[in-house]
Amino acid sequence: MNGMILKPDFVYNKKGWKKIDLSGEVKTNITSRKYDYLLSELSLGKASVIAENGDLYVKVGDADTSVRCNEGETVIRISENGIAVIGKDEDAVSNGVKMLIDMKRVAMGDGEFPIGEFHYTPKISFRGVHMCIFKPNDGTEKDDTTIDDVMRRTKIAALCGYNYVFYEFWGMFPYEKREYAHWPNAWSKADVDKLISFVIDDLHMTPIPHQNLTSHAGWSRIISRQHVVLDQRPDLADMWIPGGWCFATTREDTKAYLRDIIDDLVKTYRNPPILHCSCDKCFGFGSTEEERVVPADDLFVNHMLFLHDELKERGVRMAMWSDMLYSSLDVKYWKCDPAVTDRLPNDILMNVWTHNDIGETKWQDVPFFEDRGFETVYSPFLDKNGAKNMIEQCIENGSLGIVQTTWHRPELALPTVVYSGAYMWTGSEPDEEAVNAILEK
Repeated sequence: MNGMILKPDFVYNKKGWKKIDLSGEVKTNITSRKYDYLLSELSLGKASVIAENGDLYVKVGDADTSVRCNEGETVIRISENGIAVIGKDEDAVSNGVKMLIDMKRVAMGDGEFPIGEFHYTPKISFRGVHMCIFKPNDGTEKDDTTIDDVMRRTKIAALCGYNYVFYEFWGMFPYEKREYAHWPNAWSKADVDKLISFVIDDLHMTPIPHQNLTSHAGWSRIISRQHVVLDQRPDLADMWIPGGWCFATTREDTKAYLRDIIDDLVKTYRNPPILHCSCDKCFGFGSTEEERVVPADDLFVNHMLFLHDELKERGVRMAMWSDMLYSSLDVKYWKCDPAVTDRLPNDILMNVWTHNDIGETKWQDVPFFEDRGFETVYSPFLDKNGAKNMIEQCIENGSLGIVQTTWHRPELALPTVVYSGAYMWTGSEPDEEAVNAILEK
């Protein structure tokens, strides 16, 4: 199993690597997903769907699927006559097929697989990666985020064990209800649909919309000094505070605008379970004389409640960067009173983040939120030591998961993406050579 990224936890009856006869028919009793794309990575054809109760499986040839497996567990049985991937749910089976793809990648000989029975259970249930899509001609330094680039990086993440992908479009999402909410050279609706279908139908990941609905409201990189709406429609300036950095959150036209943004995202992402509203870098809210005498804490929490309730009506859970509620990483002249957190529903997913290694430091944000009943996910960036620290703390704390960020350097971040995916998968630090082998493929 040397060189694998998606390693099993343990193996029974291991008998070494042998060439497997994969000429038999591919069968599955799963009707909710198609495995055509993943099977093609194994040089296999489409699976025939058969009506059969019991545990779910995908198998090729004469493979035995009668095995006991636990909830969330993947079992792979490999003999010289065929292969079977078994699980109690679709995710367990998809995990197993991706493990087979990893086995094929490291095999010494064509068509060789390790004989035995392989068992795996996820160490971290929520394994997310965050990718941005930027305006290519905004004058800032960044890696390319064309659809081909994004799909390639997403595939790498999927085959390194990620099961969620957050896409944050910076003025590049083709909003239909508010056509001025994107740049003229934004992605086409067809391209976004292609990406979302690729993620859901082919890679068996969950795509999550990510759009800042509080601040950073120009939806452009801060150093570009551009504003996706006000540079095109300056007549709408009243929907933002002066300068356009934050939304004027109490205005009804602003709320209507945000509802339309949410509707387009939820529709295009095919009713996602979560929408990440960012809510970081809140440099101010007041835009009227009346608002200037309302405490900033109240303006902030009232807007959080508005977003939460709008999403809940659509069956979507709210996620947010959590620093404005506790550590205020990016804002020092206004630090929200931590008591504001107690006024928020604790079904909001709190996303703790850093751009750097935090050394041996324990994140105090985590117990602050989790002691109040919130679930947390952690977000490292480029630094592998930072990723290692966060993954180890996530496992130790039993937190929900990780959202590995890539920001404006998604290509530079790929080694950390692979590293984090492998670390989350096994719960132990991956071999550097194995990580590099993925990137050299």
